[in-house]
Amino acid sequence: MAKGKHEEKHESNEPNYLEMAQRIQAEFENYKKRNATISQDSYRNGVMAAVRKMLPVIDSFKQAKGQIKDESVLSGLDLVLGQMMNALKDLGVTKIECVGLPFDPNYHNAVLVGKDSHKEDGIVLEEYQEGFIMGDNVIRHSVVKINKLS
Repeated sequence: MAKGKHEEKHESNEPNYLEMAQRIQAEFENYKKRNATISQDSYRNGVMAAVRKMLPVIDSFKQAKGQIKDESVLSGLDLVLGQMMNALKDLGVTKIECVGLPFDPNYHNAVLVGKDSHKEDGIVLEEYQEGFIMGDNVIRHSVVKINKLS
């Protein structure tokens, strides 16, 4: 009988290798998920930083188009501008639509107000600078003029 109790005691003191393996597996899965999230966040932040640097260049291209009268030069600028906009789209960056839509401080920066009785109060009347988003992240707010009836 003493031998049986000794064997039971010995078995309960041995490590449970299955539980240890399951715990290690779970920790490894959590590690992979954390690293995937960190990697995605780093990529998104890098793209957003690069786009912020490129937006003034795109703005300059658009301003230059208004100053140039030569059709061949204009078509060249349009081609380059189109390539830049397609590159932004490929990176997941989209323009914030605003004109004719309700003002949203999460996406728009109102710098002027106007009065148009044919439009609802709080509607964006004009866009002075394009805004861009990547997913739910605003890269640059749209600079707008909004309608104020009162």
